[in-house]
Amino acid sequence: MYEAEQLLHNLTQVHIRQAIATINSENLNNQRHEILSTVPVELCDRLSNSGIEIQQLILRDITFPKIIQDQLAKQLEAKIRAKSDLENARTAVATARTLKNAADLVKDNDSIKFFQYLETLAKIASTGKHTFVIGDLNTHGSAQSNGLKNSP
Repeated sequence: MYEAEQLLHNLTQVHIRQAIATINSENLNNQRHEILSTVPVELCDRLSNSGIEIQQLILRDITFPKIIQDQLAKQLEAKIRAKSDLENARTAVATARTLKNAADLVKDNDSIKFFQYLETLAKIASTGKHTFVIGDLNTHGSAQSNGLKNSP
């Protein structure tokens, strides 16, 4: 029984390794079930000479050497970082576009300019004693009737 198990193990390992060698390592996990979808005729023939018949092969796990595992991890990390950088760039472009559109609206809108003017006056007025005169003194009468006065 031991000899049959050893023969079965050795022959299936050779076949599976040959099949895996033809697949790109990045696609290996996705195609692992296709590797063993059918039992190869050559393997069945070699084992039938010893009285062994295989019904199904199952790939338990795939293990790469440490150096390959490290390289695959670095490659995956680079892909994830690239996707993240792309998403950040898209967000930055969208933000810049929104800010540009808002600036274009503010640039030509008299109402917004007036509110900015009032905000500026309020900031200046909050810092101390100031007198503000709004409008033309010569055409509209006295400064007191047409102006704003800010005194504490």
